[in-house]
Amino acid sequence: MASATTPLVMLLRIALLLLLPLGLWGEREKPKFCGEVTECFTFDLICNSSDYEARLYPPSAWVSTRVNNTYTAAKTTGFWHLFRYIQGRNQLGVKIPMTTPVLTRVDQAAGEMQEYTISFLLPAARQGDPPQPTEPAVFIERFPALPTYVRSFGGWLTDANRGTHIQALDASLGRDARHFNRSWHYSAGYNSPMKLFDRHNEVWRLAWGGLGCAPE
Repeated sequence: MASATTPLVMLLRIALLLLLPLGLWGEREKPKFCGEVTECFTFDLICNSSDYEARLYPPSAWVSTRVNNTYTAAKTTGFWHLFRYIQGRNQLGVKIPMTTPVLTRVDQAAGEMQEYTISFLLPAARQGDPPQPTEPAVFIERFPALPTYVRSFGGWLTDANRGTHIQALDASLGRDARHFNRSWHYSAGYNSPMKLFDRHNEVWRLAWGGLGCAPE
């Protein structure tokens, strides 16, 4: 069911978040599903329905890489490019703590082989001036505030269940007449391979126009 939050309160929340300086996302309370790392990408929950949430994420900095392959192979290759960066393959030679989620941008391209962008969130202490990567395939990326629709699910994040859940999210947003960017989406993974149970994954669509959980 949709939250009872009024449109005015939603607008005030959004306006406040957009005015926050870069880096304050790290001061928000961590979600319960973010338990394996010290920091994760926190958000303001605008509202929720029975099968998705509307979240507003603040501006943020990420380290990213692009890989042309199948979804699973691209995630694996991209992960190791980024892991080497946080292990010291950067211009300062410093180790950087792991964060969550690991994001994979999936464009709505035809065919199994395509270019995917894989990203690690930079910790709050590195948001302002992150060390530059030394590998040419790795780069720093800055995101604006992200008004996001999110569907969560458990198990292991695969191409098959990613596709199933993004279709389900699209159907829910269509049901509620919500507007969103259909040209690409994110999958978000929160767990290491060592965690066998109680895993948490998400698919994200970025909202267009108002962010809400009921028909406009």
